[in-house]
This record gives sequence, C-alpha cells and structure tokens, in this order.
Amino acid sequence: MPEECAYFWRRLCVIACEDVGPADDVLASFVIACSTVFPPKKTGSGNYKLFCFLTEQMCALPTRSRIYCSYGVIEPATIKVELPELTVQDEAIVTAIMGNREEVQAPQNPWREWQKKNDWRAEKLLRYVGLSLPLEMTQIEEPLPPSRILFDLPSYSFDMHTRVGLKVLQKLVRGVDGAEGIRDFFQENKIKNAHRALGDVLFFVEGARIEGELAYEPLCSLEQRVLAHQYGLPFDRWEELRFLLEKALQEGVVDRVRGEVLTQFYGQGKLHLIADVDNHESAKASN
Repeated sequence: MPEECAYFWRRLCVIACEDVGPADDVLASFVIACSTVFPPKKTGSGNYKLFCFLTEQMCALPTRSRIYCSYGVIEPATIKVELPELTVQDEAIVTAIMGNREEVQAPQNPWREWQKKNDWRAEKLLRYVGLSLPLEMTQIEEPLPPSRILFDLPSYSFDMHTRVGLKVLQKLVRGVDGAEGIRDFFQENKIKNAHRALGDVLFFVEGARIEGELAYEPLCSLEQRVLAHQYGLPFDRWEELRFLLEKALQEGVVDRVRGEVLTQFYGQGKLHLIADVDNHESAKASN
C-alpha cells in the first residue's frame, strides 16, 4: 500500500517516542531520523523492509517507557496555567520541562535545531528526547489487566481514539448493567465531556499499561492530577472513578459493551470473545 507509507512513518515516529522513549533514546531518535532520510516517494518498496526492521527493534526491547507522553500532557497545562497545587517534586518537574521547551524553541546547537525542525513528526514529543529529571526512575512491576480478542484485535485497541471506543464510553456514562456506579458518578459530578474524562481514566487503567515500564512515579502522579484538575475533579474523586472503571474492566463489563458496539457496527460475523490474552505486550506486538 504505497499510498499509506507516509502515514506509517508518522505512526512509527510517534510510537518510538510514546512507547519507547527514554528506555532507548538512541532508537527513538533513529526511527525519526530514518523517516527524514527515506522519504516514502523516493524509497518506494524499500519502505516495507524499513518498517519491519524498525518495528522489530522496538518490539525486541526488554523495557519501554511512556515518560515523554507524560511530559506532553504536563507542558501544555503549564503554558495555560492549568495546574493543581504543586509539591516540591512537582515544581522540579515543571521547571525541567519548561527549561527544555525554551532550549528547543531557541536552539543553540545542531541537536536542538534538528529536534525543533522534526518535532512535528512525533506529535511534538521529539523535543523531550534526552530530557531526564532529578528523580529516581523505577520499573513498574504491577500485573497488566486482562484483555480479550474482539474482532481479531485485543480489546484495549478500542480506546477513545476509535469510533467504537467513543461509543463505548458514551454508553458507560449513560449507564450499563454491572457498571451503574459510573453513571451515578457522573450524575453526582457534572463534568463537561464526561465520556472524554472517562476515556482518559481508562487510558491509565488499561491502554497506557506497559509490562515492566520505566517511570518516574512523581511524574505519573502529577500527570493524573493535572488531568483531574482540567476536568474540575478533586484527585480523590478521580481516584474513585478509576476504581469504578477498574472494577468494570475486571468484571468484563467494559469488554461486554465493546462486543455489543462492535456487533452493532459490523455484525456478528467477526466477533470473537476468546481466552484472555495472557501477555499484554505480545498482543500489542502481534497487532
């Protein structure tokens, strides 16, 4: 599909920064560099081999990280002054992010110039390559949530960035059997774009989970508090919604609704509710 090559390059660049990040800065930068050196129209059929090679390198990593994605949530909030009350650690994080932003905007060396020029290729995440915090990076060992295969894809694929995922979130907000607590929560807490808030919570509960992920725990905490603040929710209420959604996910309610919506959109022919996918990451790699 040569007409899709430019799209694949963009997605690979974003994945390299969102899901590899500081686990391998060199690889993240290399993927983006390849997208500049091998333009789709000139490389032709060679794109296929490049995509396979780069994807294999990313899948072969023993650890990954979404730290750059977290930076990308906090920086815009800082610019718009949409921050909750900050701790001393939070202040150090914000200072580092904003200092990095200034260096990229006014580059003083070839590396920074290259980051600024190609930042768009990774949805403004390339700017964070090389940014580390004065905090300890740890590896998260919590077990991943179970998933199921729906229409030949793992259930976590149908998130808020898909038409199916948005429909599921809207149904959960209105109320479904087995997850009435989510409906009650939004009736008690009037939130604009409630389904979007629920989608962000689901992202942290399920979609953003990486096995053995490298993370700064204070950064993870600040990221969620920033989002809660943007939706006008105290953090304890955000945590309550997270608990309700985790329960609905563990009890199979979310995947049941996904199955119903998929059947509504596409019919019964391709719906498969089969054994749980034991390895979240291998499922991601194979799809």
